Amino acid sequence: MKIFTIVLLFITFNLSAKEEGGVIVKILPDSLVLNSSCKAMADLVAQDFSILYACKDSFQRMYFYNFRLNNIDLVADFEKDSTDVVVNKSQFKSYTLYEITAKNSDNKPIKAVSYCTKELCLDLVSDNEYEKSIQDSITSQLRG
Repeated sequence: MKIFTIVLLFITFNLSAKEEGGVIVKILPDSLVLNSSCKAMADLVAQDFSILYACKDSFQRMYFYNFRLNNIDLVADFEKDSTDVVVNKSQFKSYTLYEITAKNSDNKPIKAVSYCTKELCLDLVSDNEYEKSIQDSITSQLRG
Protein backbone atom coordinates (compact mmCIF):
# COMPACT_ATOMS: atom_id res chain seq x y z
CA MET A 1 0.00 0.00 0.00
CA LYS A 2 2.88 2.36 0.81
CA ILE A 3 4.42 1.82 -2.64
CA PHE A 4 1.05 2.48 -4.29
CA THR A 5 0.71 5.77 -2.38
CA ILE A 6 4.22 6.89 -3.37
CA VAL A 7 3.57 6.04 -7.04
CA LEU A 8 0.24 7.89 -6.94
CA LEU A 9 1.88 11.00 -5.43
CA PHE A 10 4.65 10.87 -8.04
CA ILE A 11 2.13 10.61 -10.91
CA THR A 12 0.05 13.46 -9.47
CA PHE A 13 3.14 15.64 -9.08
CA ASN A 14 4.28 14.97 -12.66
CA LEU A 15 0.84 15.67 -14.09
CA SER A 16 0.50 18.98 -12.24
CA ALA A 17 4.06 19.95 -13.18
CA LYS A 18 3.36 19.25 -16.87
CA GLU A 19 0.11 21.19 -16.63
CA GLU A 20 2.00 24.22 -15.30
CA GLY A 21 4.85 23.77 -17.83
CA GLY A 22 7.59 23.06 -15.30
CA VAL A 23 8.49 21.87 -11.82
CA ILE A 24 6.21 23.17 -9.06
CA VAL A 25 7.94 24.01 -5.79
CA LYS A 26 6.10 25.03 -2.62
CA ILE A 27 8.77 25.87 -0.09
CA LEU A 28 8.51 29.62 0.27
CA PRO A 29 5.17 31.13 1.26
CA ASP A 30 4.45 31.22 -2.48
CA SER A 31 4.48 28.37 -4.98
CA LEU A 32 6.97 28.66 -7.83
CA VAL A 33 6.97 26.96 -11.22
CA LEU A 34 10.58 26.25 -12.23
CA ASN A 35 11.81 25.42 -15.71
CA SER A 36 11.24 21.79 -16.71
CA SER A 37 15.02 21.39 -17.14
CA CYS A 38 15.48 21.66 -13.35
CA LYS A 39 16.54 18.59 -11.42
CA ALA A 40 16.24 18.39 -7.63
CA MET A 41 19.31 17.51 -5.61
CA ALA A 42 19.57 17.04 -1.86
CA ASP A 43 22.59 16.47 0.35
CA LEU A 44 21.23 14.49 3.26
CA VAL A 45 24.48 14.64 5.23
CA ALA A 46 25.07 18.38 4.86
CA GLN A 47 25.20 20.42 8.02
CA ASP A 48 22.74 23.00 6.73
CA PHE A 49 19.31 22.11 5.37
CA SER A 50 18.80 23.03 1.75
CA ILE A 51 17.16 21.74 -1.40
CA LEU A 52 18.99 22.52 -4.61
CA TYR A 53 17.56 22.57 -8.12
CA ALA A 54 20.12 22.49 -10.95
CA CYS A 55 18.78 23.98 -14.19
CA LYS A 56 19.90 24.98 -17.68
CA ASP A 57 18.90 28.11 -19.54
CA SER A 58 18.26 28.29 -23.29
CA PHE A 59 22.03 28.64 -23.88
CA GLN A 60 22.63 25.43 -21.86
CA ARG A 61 24.34 27.42 -19.05
CA MET A 62 23.88 26.01 -15.55
CA TYR A 63 22.18 27.97 -12.81
CA PHE A 64 20.87 26.88 -9.42
CA TYR A 65 17.92 27.50 -7.13
CA ASN A 66 18.91 26.87 -3.53
CA PHE A 67 16.05 26.76 -1.01
CA ARG A 68 17.54 27.02 2.48
CA LEU A 69 16.89 28.11 6.02
CA ASN A 70 17.65 31.78 6.64
CA ASN A 71 20.47 31.03 9.07
CA ILE A 72 23.51 31.69 6.86
CA ASP A 73 25.14 35.04 6.21
CA LEU A 74 25.44 34.65 2.44
CA VAL A 75 27.10 38.05 2.03
CA ALA A 76 29.85 37.10 4.50
CA ASP A 77 30.39 33.83 2.62
CA PHE A 78 30.79 35.74 -0.64
CA GLU A 79 33.18 38.24 0.95
CA LYS A 80 35.28 35.39 2.37
CA ASP A 81 35.55 33.42 -0.89
CA SER A 82 35.33 36.16 -3.56
CA THR A 83 36.56 39.57 -4.57
CA ASP A 84 34.83 42.71 -5.82
CA VAL A 85 31.68 41.86 -3.87
CA VAL A 86 28.78 44.26 -4.44
CA VAL A 87 25.52 43.83 -2.53
CA ASN A 88 22.24 45.60 -3.24
CA LYS A 89 19.64 45.04 -0.52
CA SER A 90 15.99 46.01 -1.00
CA GLN A 91 12.49 45.08 0.09
CA PHE A 92 10.26 43.20 -2.35
CA LYS A 93 6.77 42.60 -0.96
CA SER A 94 7.31 40.44 2.16
CA TYR A 95 10.79 39.38 1.01
CA THR A 96 14.18 40.93 1.59
CA LEU A 97 15.97 40.87 -1.76
CA TYR A 98 19.77 40.62 -1.94
CA GLU A 99 21.44 41.05 -5.33
CA ILE A 100 25.09 40.04 -5.12
CA THR A 101 27.82 40.23 -7.76
CA ALA A 102 31.40 39.14 -7.19
CA LYS A 103 34.40 37.47 -8.78
CA ASN A 104 35.58 34.00 -7.82
CA SER A 105 39.20 32.96 -7.27
CA ASP A 106 39.62 32.55 -11.07
CA ASN A 107 38.44 36.16 -11.50
CA LYS A 108 35.23 34.99 -13.19
CA PRO A 109 31.96 36.78 -12.41
CA ILE A 110 29.47 35.26 -9.98
CA LYS A 111 25.91 36.45 -9.72
CA ALA A 112 23.44 35.61 -6.96
CA VAL A 113 20.01 36.83 -6.02
CA SER A 114 18.40 35.87 -2.72
CA TYR A 115 14.76 36.25 -1.79
CA CYS A 116 14.47 35.83 1.98
CA THR A 117 11.68 35.68 4.49
CA LYS A 118 12.36 35.55 8.20
CA GLU A 119 12.67 31.75 8.04
CA LEU A 120 13.62 30.77 4.47
CA CYS A 121 15.66 31.95 1.51
CA LEU A 122 15.68 31.19 -2.18
CA ASP A 123 19.11 31.77 -3.73
CA LEU A 124 19.40 32.00 -7.50
CA VAL A 125 23.07 31.44 -8.29
CA SER A 126 25.18 31.05 -11.42
CA ASP A 127 28.87 31.04 -12.24
CA ASN A 128 27.92 32.74 -15.49
CA GLU A 129 25.28 35.23 -16.43
CA TYR A 130 21.85 33.67 -16.52
CA GLU A 131 19.03 35.03 -18.61
CA LYS A 132 17.21 37.94 -17.00
CA SER A 133 13.92 36.18 -17.74
CA ILE A 134 14.80 33.60 -15.04
CA GLN A 135 14.90 36.22 -12.29
CA ASP A 136 11.89 37.98 -13.81
CA SER A 137 9.95 34.71 -13.66
CA ILE A 138 10.61 34.35 -9.91
CA THR A 139 9.72 37.98 -9.28
CA SER A 140 6.44 37.69 -11.17
CA GLN A 141 5.41 34.58 -9.20
CA LEU A 142 6.11 35.92 -5.71
CA ARG A 143 2.98 37.39 -4.23
CA GLY A 144 4.28 37.70 -0.65
